[in-house]
Amino acid sequence: MVIVGGVIPAQDYQYLFDAGAVAVFGPGTKISEAAISILQVLLED
Repeated sequence: MVIVGGVIPAQDYQYLFDAGAVAVFGPGTKISEAAISILQVLLED
């Protein structure tokens, strides 16, 4: 499972999803929201 975060241009998100990323978190993402999203992904697997 690949989760990506950091200063990533929005136009690159789809490429990352197509390459296998299950989540992408860009600048300004609240840590609490990222944590909830990651937990949801883990529970779905």
